[in-house]
Amino acid sequence: MSTYSPMILGPDGRPAKFDQAQELTVEAAYGSFQGAQHSRDRGYVYVPTLDTLQEVDSWSHLELLKKSRFVYNSGGGLIHRGVDGVARMVCGMGLFPYPQAKKKDWNKRLRALWARKCESKNTFDLSQKFTCGAAQQGIIRNKIKDGDLAPVLARNEDGRLRCMFYEAHQIGQGSTRVDPSQRWHHGVRLGKHNAPVAYRILGKDSKGQQTTVDVPSDNVLFCATYERFGQVRGLTRFYPILNKVLDRGEIMAALTKGIKMRAQIGYAIEQELPNQVANPAGGRGVLAPRPTTTVEVNGKRLTLEQFFGGGESMELQPGQTFKTVESDHPNENVREHLDNIVRDVAWALKYSPELLWNITQLGGANTRFIMADAQSQIETEQQELVDQFLGPWYIAWVRDMIEAGEIEDVEGWELHTWLLPKRLTVDFGRDGKLHIEQWKRGMITMKSLYGFVGDEWQLEIDQYLDERQYIKEGLQSRNLTWAEAFPEITSPDSVKAAQEAAEKADATDSMKQQLDDIHEAVCRATEKPPTRL
Repeated sequence: MSTYSPMILGPDGRPAKFDQAQELTVEAAYGSFQGAQHSRDRGYVYVPTLDTLQEVDSWSHLELLKKSRFVYNSGGGLIHRGVDGVARMVCGMGLFPYPQAKKKDWNKRLRALWARKCESKNTFDLSQKFTCGAAQQGIIRNKIKDGDLAPVLARNEDGRLRCMFYEAHQIGQGSTRVDPSQRWHHGVRLGKHNAPVAYRILGKDSKGQQTTVDVPSDNVLFCATYERFGQVRGLTRFYPILNKVLDRGEIMAALTKGIKMRAQIGYAIEQELPNQVANPAGGRGVLAPRPTTTVEVNGKRLTLEQFFGGGESMELQPGQTFKTVESDHPNENVREHLDNIVRDVAWALKYSPELLWNITQLGGANTRFIMADAQSQIETEQQELVDQFLGPWYIAWVRDMIEAGEIEDVEGWELHTWLLPKRLTVDFGRDGKLHIEQWKRGMITMKSLYGFVGDEWQLEIDQYLDERQYIKEGLQSRNLTWAEAFPEITSPDSVKAAQEAAEKADATDSMKQQLDDIHEAVCRATEKPPTRL
């Protein structure tokens, strides 16, 4: 194929220079992919590299982190709703493990051990600040706000397993020189296939000097949302809209300042043109002279308006009118622009603006769609939390409990699942009836039915049966009937309906018995073997 070197204009309007080894065909330069061609009608797109590892350098990563922290600290309710509110929706009071070893008694004792150990800040967090449930919300907050977080498997002075959390700014190269043969990327040492080998944790000693500790990756439960296969560090979820968040803050500050200034009473005196001033005294645009009453106070003459502190009108000259200055800002264009920024920010956080900012304008069907969309994203983040942190932590923690002798080693000790918080819904009654009907028809299981509200099915059924047995034994010991113990349940109407149903069943059985007797008599008379109807 013959090659052709067309004249392609660069961002400065001059012919662009290409590598001599690069050959452009006519189809490539002026083909059907218009997005690849430069246009004077829009700005030039500059992409220095397509290498994911080089796409965000250490300086850019640090600047994105700083700006993200700034908008979280100063961005107002929208940003906090997008970070703290989402973390609460994803985690609730925390995801809870449900062991699935073969020994049910062992599973029950391990659940109690988890509640006693991991849901206590003194035996979970090495810094004694967070329980496991609270730490889950902290992980989601840091993933949204900072981009990543490094929970580390650590041990206290007694050698017992604990978790220590290091934030994004504590992971980096530091000032320590690294071996050129080692591949370090923003505080992460990479091995074969770009897999992390170690993480460098930055700190300071008692003298304020920087210290570094390289922690093997096997001990780090690194939490980040990876958007690219070659990505090593996580990026703040605000990175596509940081500038828009800053713009929104500046616009809101300017509008607030203008509103405060315009809240003060402003007025003006308008003067008609000279050739229009033909009114005599007391005519249009003139306040007629009026008598003034004065009083003497401490040797000073004051008008009654001044004495009582009331309002006082000015006496205008001929041709002058008094006008109050009002403002219509912010106008509709400004409001629409701010709404568009809010929508952009919300969708960058992966949730609808109606859910994060204003849900009042949605109807029933739209609200259900928004909730379903949000629930899908919530489940994605829950699964990511289990894969990166909760699952590995559970395995390490159970093994530590076994080796410490607090629970015995059994077959399948590592098998488990997680109980999730309640699902988002705006139709709990409607959804509940649907799920109960599905369970009756065998379309869903008890595990799913109880899981929708964040409960564990075996525990709930055992509790229900224990309650029924307790009631039964209590009625027998007190010589009471069910109707006497629960009159609100066994109301006259319900008792009457039950009696009618019983009588109807008795009548049906009696009629069936009579038919059977007649059938047997006929069979004996005709010498035929009887058959049951």
